Amino acid sequence: MKDINEIMPKFPNMKWGALTNRFPTNDKIKEMDKLFPHDGKWHTVFEEPEQTFVDGVRIWKKDLDKLS
Repeated sequence: MKDINEIMPKFPNMKWGALTNRFPTNDKIKEMDKLFPHDGKWHTVFEEPEQTFVDGVRIWKKDLDKLS
């Protein structure tokens, strides 16, 4: 399997890129801007109801009220 950075195009002055399964909101883009380094690479972000996969790493969604 090829790396996403071998397939996706490079753009001049690109900070980072994300291939997502849902249309990102402005808040989600601001969050990804803090998360991803400004190295011009592409990342995969797949959101599901209970979890999100970022570059193949699972991140569980938790409510702040339920955390102790």
